[in-house]
Amino acid sequence: MNSIVVSESLSQEEGALYDRLSASVQGMPKQEAILKVKEFLVTFPSFALAHNDLGVLYHQSGNPTLALAHYEKAARLQPDNTLLRKNLADFYAVELGWIEDAVDIYLEVVKRNPRDIEALIALGQLGTAMAGSGRLDTSSAHFQVEMTTPAFSLPPETPQKSEEELYQDAQKSISQGDLAAAREQLELLAARYPGNALYQNDLGVIRYKSGDCQAAQRHYEDAHRLQPDNSIFARNLADLYFAELNMIDEAIHIYLELLHNQPRDVETLINIGHICSSVGRPDEAKSFYRRALEIEPWNTDARQALAGLQQTVQQQPLTQPVKSVDELITEARALMPQGEYLAARNLLEQAIAQNPYNAVAHNDLGVVAYSMGDVGAAQVAYEQAVKLDPANNNFRKNLADLYFVAVGRPDDAIYIYLHLFRQNPRDIEILSALGQICQAVGRPDEARSFYRRALEVEPWNCEVREMLQR
Repeated sequence: MNSIVVSESLSQEEGALYDRLSASVQGMPKQEAILKVKEFLVTFPSFALAHNDLGVLYHQSGNPTLALAHYEKAARLQPDNTLLRKNLADFYAVELGWIEDAVDIYLEVVKRNPRDIEALIALGQLGTAMAGSGRLDTSSAHFQVEMTTPAFSLPPETPQKSEEELYQDAQKSISQGDLAAAREQLELLAARYPGNALYQNDLGVIRYKSGDCQAAQRHYEDAHRLQPDNSIFARNLADLYFAELNMIDEAIHIYLELLHNQPRDVETLINIGHICSSVGRPDEAKSFYRRALEIEPWNTDARQALAGLQQTVQQQPLTQPVKSVDELITEARALMPQGEYLAARNLLEQAIAQNPYNAVAHNDLGVVAYSMGDVGAAQVAYEQAVKLDPANNNFRKNLADLYFVAVGRPDDAIYIYLHLFRQNPRDIEILSALGQICQAVGRPDEARSFYRRALEVEPWNCEVREMLQR
């Protein structure tokens, strides 16, 4: 089986420790090496490459049961890693005689990379075995090499390469159009450094170029999870959501976060404009294009997109004017004090249909739904309002109150109110709400503390004073 490649330039703690471990067990008796790797896995149980190499050691020590367990564990931890998948397939075929299981794995490999010569050769040999005796000829070159590679070392003729050298090789392969080689090099890096967001992002790029959007999504999401502040990784994921997966809400959410952090980012403004245009919101699209042109008046992409929208509007026949989102919200608010909740809800749903990203409409819909006794709909609406406008304290208060009063989630309510308290330590409403929640969940000392703080701000507040005296 293929074993690890020792790296000397390290960027993550797990990779650094495993590199030193790999060097220390060179030439060590197998049982001692097994103990060392097992000790490493106690601290880093999800390090896929260590499981792979422990499988190698167990296999060479004559313990196929434990070898199988660790090969399968490695493949589960990194299901997109071709190297680990091939090792498992080879073990299935050579040691266990599970030809069909090995074929299934190699078919997955070839599906992702139809030009993987090694996988194609293995499939040919496996197919011959299935058509003949049902046993694999382990004397063939592919399986002979795979099964005799010693653990924790490269074949003697292959020089060890540092992390930087491996990454340079991957970049060179990409520039030469050899995506299969680049993917294998990056998968090796990703296996050794699972916390490196750059390798996950680059694997996403390669998967996307190869037409495997689902694998690209996994890698882009991993990159964004590992490094959420990286605008390039976030933009790659948002572009994939919008352009290929039709995940419009997820894409717009990422772009709005990018815009919040970089309000003058022209590319983000244009992309949001494109999304708005595609979902039938031309006025908002034009607004984003105009903002982009205010920053870069020479930007031809924004100018052409804006001109195209204006030309489309001019060509459309005149129709009866439709009420704007603001008009619908205003009308709904006028109906709510009169108890006309059903009519108000209908107007707010129309507003959200026109603009699903209007946080005010979602918040007001939550108010109406709760007034009608529809707690589930109210929770969905309040959570969406907070998601769209997390800086709005009123939206967060509404959600916290709902969690506490109607949903039975006091811990979530306290979490929201404590966050609000840190931002507004003299807000009477927040202090009072925290006191009431703490009192309700059996934490009277904390409740009294919040009531006293409220009275320090407003000594005349009779309601708070009464709650403190209870």
